[in-house]
Amino acid sequence: MSTEIVEDTGAEPLFPYLRRHAIEHEAASRLRGLGYGVIRTDGRYPGVNLIAMKGDHFRFVCVRRRKKPAGILAQVAKVYAEDLYELRRYISSIVAADLWIWSTADRWRYFAVYPGGIQEIGENDASRL
Repeated sequence: MSTEIVEDTGAEPLFPYLRRHAIEHEAASRLRGLGYGVIRTDGRYPGVNLIAMKGDHFRFVCVRRRKKPAGILAQVAKVYAEDLYELRRYISSIVAADLWIWSTADRWRYFAVYPGGIQEIGENDASRL
């Protein structure tokens, strides 16, 4: 029996997927409170962290955490441009996309993502679905 350790340099570590931040738990809980079934993606950046399902509609949610306030809408669009680009790839008649940002200063802020821009919304605004 060999004690040799073999490392697969092409493999990505498993722990980033397993380590889930408290804000993802809270975001999933908030979505469940709105009547959605929720699953988590692999959490890669940029992109979708949570997929929420209600009936035959889906809500793709990108959850981000920051220490400072998110700022005005134009700043949010600039800072999270890669995430917004990724979210826009999935928007359709049955898929809506959101960017949820948590900061110690603002707490939660919610943004609906559209093909041509973003709009700040309230947590309970499910009228898009």
